[in-house]
Amino acid sequence: MRPTVAGQQGRMDHPRHPADLYETPSEAVEMLLRHVPLQGPVLEPSAGRGAIVAALRRQGVQVRALDLYDHAAEPALGIETGVDFLSMTSMSGCCSIVMNPPFKDAEAHVRHALDLLSDGGTLAALLRLNWIAAKGRADVLKHCHTEIIAGRLKMLPPDARDRGHSGTTDFSWFIMSREAAVKGTRGVRG
Repeated sequence: MRPTVAGQQGRMDHPRHPADLYETPSEAVEMLLRHVPLQGPVLEPSAGRGAIVAALRRQGVQVRALDLYDHAAEPALGIETGVDFLSMTSMSGCCSIVMNPPFKDAEAHVRHALDLLSDGGTLAALLRLNWIAAKGRADVLKHCHTEIIAGRLKMLPPDARDRGHSGTTDFSWFIMSREAAVKGTRGVRG
């Protein structure tokens, strides 16, 4: 019998980051942009070290980036730190929101984003594939018009050693609008 390797079976082989900082791979953002035409400027409220910001800007998307914590991002990314997204009362001129919210506060971030969105605005939230299935989130499902299945993304905290295994959790981009989706949710493979 072969021994179980750390990282298999859904176990992490590194300590959990205290601020839930897990960087989004650029291929996940490219997946999003293949399926969703974003109206800019885009608000990224949990920017971390700027992985989503950099990937969006490479595609010519104008981004306003914020984070509650200073994660020592490249200064050129212009991430505003010390900003609590959950306390914001407006989108500050942005039309869409793209985020990989902290896991422990994902539901609060999604609900707040839906409250902030203007009519016609788009929310793209990268979440665990089964996130939307919780009974307590059934009311959010009506806002989701597209799910882009991203598969098992490798998202490591900063400075975690990549031990070569693939990601152990399936993720999806949940694309939502303030208005209820009339025709249900369309699922696509990234």
